[in-house]
Amino acid sequence: MNAACHRCGGAKAGAFLPCPECGHTPSTQDRALAWLFSSFHLDAAELKLAAQRIRAGENPDPGSTLLAQASQEINHRGHMDLRPLSSKALIGVGIGSLLLTPLMGFAVWWGLRSDRPVAAGQAIRITTPIAAALGALWIGIIALRLFS
Repeated sequence: MNAACHRCGGAKAGAFLPCPECGHTPSTQDRALAWLFSSFHLDAAELKLAAQRIRAGENPDPGSTLLAQASQEINHRGHMDLRPLSSKALIGVGIGSLLLTPLMGFAVWWGLRSDRPVAAGQAIRITTPIAAALGALWIGIIALRLFS
């Protein structure tokens, strides 16, 4: 668990991701509170305890000073998620780029480039050679048609 939902105490993969249990996605006002309930601020034992307390019905109230510090830390660190793509997602990007169009892989890269730079880099490294090979194939086909 990398974060706990500050609404229900559910386990989340990242502070700013939607909660798989209650579906809550932290808005811009909730981001500082969500960050406080993540592995950026709490260690694993503290995070587990915080989740248990929220599940028990306790409402988190960290205070304005702690929220201001969290907001400052978010702005300082940024909110990048450094998780890579899963193996299934990598295979999906490769097959989709090959069978459908490389634009699919470029769209994945474009969508992830600011929030998940590691995953975006993986997508572009898979898509670029496929796009180059398919482009060369099309140019070869067109050249054969024009010059034969």
